[in-house]
Amino acid sequence: MFDPRFYTLTGPLSLADLIEGLDVELEPHFYDEEIKAPSALANAEAGALSFLHDKRRKSDLEGSKATACLVTHRLAPAIGERKIIPILSASPRAHFARMCEKLVSVETQNKDQNISSEAEVHPTAIIGPGVHLAKGVKIGPFSVIGHGVSVGENTEVDPHVTLSFCEIGKNCRIKAGAVIGGSGFGVAKDELGLINIPHFGRVLLGDRVSVGSQTCIDRGQLGDTVLGDDVKVDNLVQIAHNVEIGDGSMLAGHVGVSGSCIIGKNVQMGGNVGLADHLNIGDNVMIAARAGVMHDIPAGEAWSGIPAMPIREHMRVVNATRKLAQRPKKNASKKDDS
Repeated sequence: MFDPRFYTLTGPLSLADLIEGLDVELEPHFYDEEIKAPSALANAEAGALSFLHDKRRKSDLEGSKATACLVTHRLAPAIGERKIIPILSASPRAHFARMCEKLVSVETQNKDQNISSEAEVHPTAIIGPGVHLAKGVKIGPFSVIGHGVSVGENTEVDPHVTLSFCEIGKNCRIKAGAVIGGSGFGVAKDELGLINIPHFGRVLLGDRVSVGSQTCIDRGQLGDTVLGDDVKVDNLVQIAHNVEIGDGSMLAGHVGVSGSCIIGKNVQMGGNVGLADHLNIGDNVMIAARAGVMHDIPAGEAWSGIPAMPIREHMRVVNATRKLAQRPKKNASKKDDS
């Protein structure tokens, strides 16, 4: 899960070491249990630490093999049923973030660059340790390619682009000012104050992907942000952590995709569309400009409006509202008669 090009696991650490200084409850006979790495709850393996703070995520427990889990008092019984060690916390997400900082460090093991003799790198570009640039790659002026990043054949990176914690496919185009692989947005609070949620995933771009100017694509928190082949992203688009976008999908300018959304193949989004988090958008969906999507959209449908709904339903609502606005007022007609 943790790509050694970008991260180093510092564990295993005992639960006693991990909970030190935190306001949590753990049975003393579990203090010596060792944790190797943090993990999302749904795919956690033995030796992993995870967290559960929302009853809507209880289904993630079904296949989980986590050793320990930070959990609220209310949800603790569900953890016990799965034979996972419960660590009781009033702020599981924040405490998980603080433990993650003990278990993972952001650094690469590979210091050697692998730059093809057929790659073109502008003298002002900054190339980090462990970077791989395939033949035909072009890196523009003042771009920064962070440690461990891999860029596939014939991909063009325009000026002032920042790439970090990412893998870029072949024949891609990254336009000026784009930022790919930055840390996603997430803040939690506990008894020690606010903490930024650390992100230990990657961004994976397929082949023939284009990314517009000033667009930001955040790396995953515990997992990857993935754009499939032939995805086309316009300027000034925000794609948050752990988003997945299927092959051939197109996002127009000012689209905002919240964290953990799953977007199917050949989806089209008009300008300024906004998606709430954890949504599933089916294949071949069309979303009209400025739509505010708050619910899953089945495959093949067209939606519009705020909040978004099937486009025919939205047109009926618009027409009914227009007719109401045009209807004469009874009181006004009586005054005219007098």
